[in-house]
Amino acid sequence: MRVGIVTDAACDLPSNFIGSGRVEILPVSLHVGTQMFTDVRDEAQTLRFYRMYLGSHEHRAVTKPLPPKEIADLFLTDWVSRYDRILVLTVASSRSEIYKNTSEASYTVLREYKKIRAAAGITEPFLMRVFDTHTLFTGQATMVFEALRLRDVGRQGFDAIRRQLEIMEPKVRTYLLPQDVYYVHNRARMRGEESVSWLTFQVGNLLNMKPVIQMVRGETEIVAKVRKFEGGLEWLFQKIRADIVQGLPVKMVCMSYGGDLEEIKREPHYQEFVAFAHQNKVATSLALMSITAGIYVGRGGFSISYVAP
Repeated sequence: MRVGIVTDAACDLPSNFIGSGRVEILPVSLHVGTQMFTDVRDEAQTLRFYRMYLGSHEHRAVTKPLPPKEIADLFLTDWVSRYDRILVLTVASSRSEIYKNTSEASYTVLREYKKIRAAAGITEPFLMRVFDTHTLFTGQATMVFEALRLRDVGRQGFDAIRRQLEIMEPKVRTYLLPQDVYYVHNRARMRGEESVSWLTFQVGNLLNMKPVIQMVRGETEIVAKVRKFEGGLEWLFQKIRADIVQGLPVKMVCMSYGGDLEEIKREPHYQEFVAFAHQNKVATSLALMSITAGIYVGRGGFSISYVAP
C-alpha cells in the first residue's frame, strides 16, 4: 500500500524532504499589492521574496488558500494515481482556511477518483484523511517528520500513523521569535487579535524587546519578552534543553529561519544547542522559513518546534 504525506506551503520543511515520494505540497497563493505569487516551497523564490518584499514595511502581503476545486484537481490529476492512501497535514484551522477548503475538496476527490484509478489499471480503493495539526510552520514540520518516520522507518500503516499523530498533536509546542516586531503586530492587528498589542510593539521598538510567541493547540500567547534577538534565542534554547533532559517522546527538534540560513548557523546559541541536542541523541532540522511564515514573523525571524514531555 502506497501511503502519501501531503502538507501545505506554510510548513517549514527542508527542501530535500519535498517532492515525489517524500512530501507533496499544497501551494498557497500570495498577494502583495497588485502582485500575485504561488508559494510551492521553492527556496530560490522564497529568498527572492524576502529580499524584495520583507526588507521594509512598505508592502502589505496577504496569503490566500487554494479554492476547493483547485485542491481537488491536484489530487485527481496526479496523487490519486500514485498513492492508495493520503494523509493531509494542514496548518491550524484557526489560522487559515486551508483545512476547510481541503476537507471540502476531499468530497470531490472521493467521489471522482474511481474512474481515474480504473484508467490507470488500479482496482484498490483510494482513501484520504485531512488532519488539522492545530499548529503552524515548524510545528507542522514536526508532525510531518514523525509521519515520515512512522511510514518509512517504522513501516506503519495509514491508520496507525493517523492514530499516532492524534496522540502527538496536543503535545506539540511551536515558538516564534521575530527580529522585527512590526510583522507580528501587523498580522495580529489584521486578524483583530491582541497577542502583540500596539503598546507591546512600541515598547519593543524602544527597548529592543522581542516577544517569544508560543502556539499550542491552535492558540497563541506571548510567553516571554526578552531583550534582543540573541536573548530570545538563549531563552528558547535553555527551555528546550531542560525538556530534552527530561526526555522528549519524539527525538526531533525542527527549526526555521527567515533568511540566509548561514546567518542563524553563525549564532553561538544555535551552535551550542544543536551540539547539545545531538549529544543527547535528538535530531535537529533547519529549514528556510516559508513565505507564509515570513509574512507573519518577518525577515530574520526564527521558529522552533518539538513534542513536549
